[in-house]
Amino acid sequence: MKRRTLIAATAAALALPTVARAQGAAWPGGRQVRIVITYPPGGTTDFVARLFAQRLSDQTGASFVVENRSGGGGVVGWTNVVRSAPDGTTLLLTDNSLATAPPLQPNLGFDIRTDLTPISALVDYPTVFVVPAASPARTLRDLVDAQRGQPADRFFYGSMGAGSSPHLYTEHLQDLAGIRMTHVPYRGMGPAFTDLLAGRVGLLIAAPPTVLGALRDGRARAIAIGTSGGRMPALPDVPTAREQGFDFPYSFWYGLLGPRGMEPALIARIQEEIGKVLATPEVRDRFAQQGAVVMSGEADALRRVMDSDLARWSEVVRAKGITIQD
Repeated sequence: MKRRTLIAATAAALALPTVARAQGAAWPGGRQVRIVITYPPGGTTDFVARLFAQRLSDQTGASFVVENRSGGGGVVGWTNVVRSAPDGTTLLLTDNSLATAPPLQPNLGFDIRTDLTPISALVDYPTVFVVPAASPARTLRDLVDAQRGQPADRFFYGSMGAGSSPHLYTEHLQDLAGIRMTHVPYRGMGPAFTDLLAGRVGLLIAAPPTVLGALRDGRARAIAIGTSGGRMPALPDVPTAREQGFDFPYSFWYGLLGPRGMEPALIARIQEEIGKVLATPEVRDRFAQQGAVVMSGEADALRRVMDSDLARWSEVVRAKGITIQD
């Protein structure tokens, strides 16, 4: 009898890791999941986050909410995720700007490579060069030719914050074209685009979802598409930057991360649901209409693009002396 009891107890003990793993992979398990982004409503990050939140909610029957935690150049939102429990109830949906944070903010308070868990690469958007409807520039070449030889304070461009991808991309454009412009940072692409529509800034480099509506109803004008490929199907009449003599292949990528210490089984479960979203024909069609490319959905793909951008743009930040106050 004692022997049978001992065998049963041993079997139960051996089964515990399996049970724990199964419970750890039960995601979302009836719990609400927060998807944190570091920008206010109105920009592409907000659009992407809400699309995934809705699809994940439909698939799982659970509640997914998008939290717009802007401020501190992204630090407010990033830190909130870093300090959250690694149980899958708090996720970060981010763009390229996370990979430019370390050189801009040496006292960031965490390491993007060790204190966050890459979960999935999501989608990659081409860049759209946009000017107000009243701008005399019909093409990127027009804008560059008009600004060449002029002082920087003659022309203002906007971005969603110092060190953000639109800021660094426009700095690269200036070097490429041999012109100078004055940077106006905002707390998100939504506010920056509002000021572009009002004519307070003359150029934005943005992702398509932010600007397509205004382009289609004539409130703004696209003068170039930045891509390593061809023209964008949603804007077939807009020439690429390369067609106009500027080698500008840079884009906006979006990825999903969680806090440090997430269990492999939990990561795999989240990837499974993200994979379903990325495979949905309606989602793929919607992204394709915006010129976007659905990414692999793999953690390694996200880690590689983060490492590549960190190395590339850290050098630009250092060389130009860009600070968070710019």
